[in-house]
Amino acid sequence: MMRWRALTSVIAASSLALAAQVAQAETVKHETEVSLLGTYIEPDSDRTDEYGSAVRGMFSIRMGKHWWVEPQFYTGVIETGVDGGTDYYQQGLGADLSYRLWESDSFTPYGSLGGGVSRNDVANNSASEFGGYANAALGLISSPFTQSGLRVRADARYVYDSYDDGFSDLHFSLGVTVPIGATRTRIVEKTTVIEKPVVVEKDFADSDKDGVVDGVDQCPNTLEGLEVNSVGCVETDKAQSVVLQGVTFEFNSDRLTANARDILIPAADALKGQPDLKVELAGHTDSVGSEAYNQQLSQRRADSVRNYLLDLGVDPDQLTAVGYGESKPIRSNDTEEGRERNRRVEFNVVSE
Repeated sequence: MMRWRALTSVIAASSLALAAQVAQAETVKHETEVSLLGTYIEPDSDRTDEYGSAVRGMFSIRMGKHWWVEPQFYTGVIETGVDGGTDYYQQGLGADLSYRLWESDSFTPYGSLGGGVSRNDVANNSASEFGGYANAALGLISSPFTQSGLRVRADARYVYDSYDDGFSDLHFSLGVTVPIGATRTRIVEKTTVIEKPVVVEKDFADSDKDGVVDGVDQCPNTLEGLEVNSVGCVETDKAQSVVLQGVTFEFNSDRLTANARDILIPAADALKGQPDLKVELAGHTDSVGSEAYNQQLSQRRADSVRNYLLDLGVDPDQLTAVGYGESKPIRSNDTEEGRERNRRVEFNVVSE
């Protein structure tokens, strides 16, 4: 019963980090972070049949895209079940080398190996207090859920302690991680509009701005950025591509935002105005997450765009949806700006 009470108290104390409503924060870039975790200890049966609890503090330093070095300490008590100050008082100071499967600004599993110096203060035991320890851990770090980049961290850790004849303990930890010196990057595109008075005669108006006046234009509402022929229709004998700027989705979803739906209405009008125009709707992602997941997400998003255009009355034979995942970046995925550019939907003309 006492064992389960200790486990419950450790989990309850650490779970305060989950009390806030989870919300996706802006991407937080950082090189260092601090973690504080509550730990439940399952001791070696040769040490005691009771339980233990501890606090673990970690300072993490990024060494590369996936690699981190984590100096750390822990201090705890392992119960012996005997009254009179006979419990194990245990401390450790060391470092781990940690590998995070995905980048640090997203949800990621991780594994780590490390070791250090341990101290065991045990009554009526003549063994040296100081020794060494080695440990291996598997864990998870959540995505940020506050503007400051606060995340939840949990791991299970095997610890070998050289004290006495050597003991093997299990540590189960849950707590929070806070970035140090974090910065946020937001891309702001500045557009300067210079208004000039222009007199346009009705016979020379060009409503869709494709370079062909309305009186001659046989394909009204042409999508901006595509080359047209002399009668204002998109050239279908050459490969052309245009990025549908502003077509975005809800976080980690294939659901179009309200703004994206508004932007796709002119695209639907352009397709209905030229029934022989066939296009490929190409979905692309950045490299955050696994390659297989990004491939599936890009396909779902391309399908979502196609389905919405069909709802607007576009002929199904005009549309093909293809997801390319992270395979065709147009910018480096090493920066937030590059990753934002790579998350896109393209409108590719299928040449005849």
